[in-house]
Amino acid sequence: MVGIGSRKRRVGRDEPRPFPSPEDAQRDAVMARLFDGVLRSARSQLLRAESPLAAEVWGSGLMAVWHNLPASPGDDPAISFAEALVRHAAELGTVEGVAVLAALAAVAPSRVVTRARTAAAALEQAGIAAPAWAAVAGTAVPTEAWIGSDVYGDQEIVIVGFTYPALPDDPGHSICVLVDHTERGAAKDAYPAAPLAQTLARWREAEGDGIGLRPATLPEVAARLADALLATDFADTEGKTDGRSLAEMRALLAARLATLPPAAAIGVEELDAEGREWLVAEFLGAPEAADLLSEPAAVTVCHSLIAYRCDYGDGDPLRWSPTLAGLCLLDHFPVKVCLDGPDVGLVPDVLAAWVAFAARRRHLPEAALARILDVIDSCRGDFPVVMGDVARYSPAKRAAMDLLNRIDLTDDEAWAAVGR
Repeated sequence: MVGIGSRKRRVGRDEPRPFPSPEDAQRDAVMARLFDGVLRSARSQLLRAESPLAAEVWGSGLMAVWHNLPASPGDDPAISFAEALVRHAAELGTVEGVAVLAALAAVAPSRVVTRARTAAAALEQAGIAAPAWAAVAGTAVPTEAWIGSDVYGDQEIVIVGFTYPALPDDPGHSICVLVDHTERGAAKDAYPAAPLAQTLARWREAEGDGIGLRPATLPEVAARLADALLATDFADTEGKTDGRSLAEMRALLAARLATLPPAAAIGVEELDAEGREWLVAEFLGAPEAADLLSEPAAVTVCHSLIAYRCDYGDGDPLRWSPTLAGLCLLDHFPVKVCLDGPDVGLVPDVLAAWVAFAARRRHLPEAALARILDVIDSCRGDFPVVMGDVARYSPAKRAAMDLLNRIDLTDDEAWAAVGR
């Protein structure tokens, strides 16, 4: 008999037992299929892994499976999946189960790592042997780092060398991450590579194509990688990344990032309103702007160019490239910037002068500047067309343009209200 106040109710033999909901049943079926697939993969790949790095890559790819899992509100499917897999592997009590636990312990979030290590240790004490790489996986330490970049700074490759101290003959390996600064510094791809010396030799072969390599400190690359992964989380990069490769490396990247020293402060100092005014004044006093001094709208366009690079880019108003120039004219201005019809034709001229001014300040090679100017010239015909395409206006621009069409052109307060 159940006492009064008891929180539990016993189910009698003749009473129907509760059935799982359709959603729970579907989730359990998905998990069961995933577990079966994981164990098959462990038998065919993980048990045959010849290095701890191969096992870590396998474990990182396993953590990426969560993208296909149904999630409950407030639930982290990656954590839930990994914890359920740890329980399943522990209950299984097989060699492949120990291997799965060891791989998860090397790359999973800390909450999962503790449980995976505990479960793996219990199975080993029960006499189930762990793979040869199990004692080494997850122990790599960074040695040195390099950064490669194209002449414009659009694309950046971050290369970090690692070694396993417990392996005296370990030649080391590299982890490479491609960062795209035309997409606000989002990581676009990541992959394990050969030992650092070999990896650098291959990238030096590309120096003739405009790729420059420089040594970087570990705190610097820690900051760059952390920023890149954060930017990836917030960027709309669908269709613009090697999403599968990056997703499958994400857990390993996070684990390796934890081995780096504290991140150093990097990046361009934020340009405040006063700094922007000074930069515009400096530009208008430069020889590149000589033909624009009679154009009152040039100042407004300059501020829009600065806003494009500082508010929607990486914060450097003097860093330009063919890609950035094209995006500025055919994407940013049509979507976000309000201009009077007569001023639209001025934008390519101001941009060309601004880019030349910036190139001189950044010591950009003449050939590199010429490629940017060629893109600007190629956009001149399309620019007025896309600027007039109302369907491309952002809601804020559409509202501002509607207001502009209604205000008294001599009303200074009304102009100030729309930022003119």
